[in-house]
Amino acid sequence: MNTLINLKKNFIGSLTALTLVAAVACSGSTEPAENLVATKSNTEQVSNVAVSTETITSTKAAESDDAEDSPTPTVEAIQSTSDDDGDDRTIGDAIVEAPAPAPEVIELTPVEIVAAQENHLADLYEYTVQSIVFIIAGTVQGVGSGSGFVWDDEGHVVTNYHVVQGATELVVKFFNGREYRAEVVAFDAASDLAVIKLIDVKHELVPIAIGTSSDLRPGQTAIALGNPFGEEFTVTTGIVSAVTRTLDSGFSSYSIPSVIQTDASINPGNSGGPLVDMYGAVIGVNTQIKSETRQSSGVGFAVPVDLVKRVIPSLIEFGEHTYSLMGISGNEVNLSLRENVGLPGDIVGAYVSNVSSGGPAVLAGIRGDTGAQFGRLNFDGDVIVSINLIRMKSMDDLIGYLALNTAPYDQIVVGVFRDGVEIYIPMTLGARPATSR
Repeated sequence: MNTLINLKKNFIGSLTALTLVAAVACSGSTEPAENLVATKSNTEQVSNVAVSTETITSTKAAESDDAEDSPTPTVEAIQSTSDDDGDDRTIGDAIVEAPAPAPEVIELTPVEIVAAQENHLADLYEYTVQSIVFIIAGTVQGVGSGSGFVWDDEGHVVTNYHVVQGATELVVKFFNGREYRAEVVAFDAASDLAVIKLIDVKHELVPIAIGTSSDLRPGQTAIALGNPFGEEFTVTTGIVSAVTRTLDSGFSSYSIPSVIQTDASINPGNSGGPLVDMYGAVIGVNTQIKSETRQSSGVGFAVPVDLVKRVIPSLIEFGEHTYSLMGISGNEVNLSLRENVGLPGDIVGAYVSNVSSGGPAVLAGIRGDTGAQFGRLNFDGDVIVSINLIRMKSMDDLIGYLALNTAPYDQIVVGVFRDGVEIYIPMTLGARPATSR
């Protein structure tokens, strides 16, 4: 947190200038709930392959001691000098505060605006690049590469699982030229995240600032750092294109929730590198691109940092991360379903097409569609509209809420629309089968 605060202070000058200038310048099937697949066959992991090993080269005033010895003044009532009792004016010596001065408006020319932006991005790069690493992974199938970032001063580095999958040898390179061997600590295939640890570090590590992804809005600045195509320590810029996507990790029957979509250029080799905000704080971990050419097409995806903040500490402490489980499969409440079920126009949420036998949902009394197991819908399942009074607008919302806000065996209250009314059902969540090591 201190790192993030200091980082914001470092950049506040240029950001203030930009803000003031702005003021002047204005005078897209049925899937399990926990394993909804959102990507197509052309969505690719973005780690490099077949990279040559040559690439490895942050006063309180003291009270007076005499205060207790001072005599207490005698206060006497002040008599009015007028018989007129209608004057309610305050009598005394209160000082009227002067109005606060109007803030100074600094006018910048277009050239100065561009220069301020350039300086800000350059400063951001110079600060964050100290925490970025280039990972060369040797496997029995060859050599590949990817990106990562320093998590703590103990030598833990965060990257994608697919960057280190099957690695028999790991070499990590820093911007200052230092290189170290590393070993895999643990991974979580469901989120495509992994932790590796540096061996025998000889310089001071600079953990990257960690931000938040819960309040991201499309249109906000997004900056990707990494090593695309083995081109070391590259920065690209763009915006947050969309939030709350659900993405197939490629290594698990479960999906990555609340994924961030960005148009910041992400290419093979960017995998595992950070997506940061305008302050240089991590908002996501770059993981995949959607492309027919295996190159950036302006549609990249990052694991949300709020999920990273839950998974990585678990991997470091326990060697695995366990997610909560509701035990349902479901569909979006689309127009066709709405017409068949006869739902009111204002009802949105997740339609329960199936419930797992003996799972938490069945035990709580959640109803699935009685025809779903035969490949069709009878449209008699429940519609989940809220969890703990938080409205669920879609199946993606449901998956994201469970992953980011609950833990196994938590007790929740599920809001269900059934037979024309909304009812509330208590439920004890279960635990997913582990996909970590």
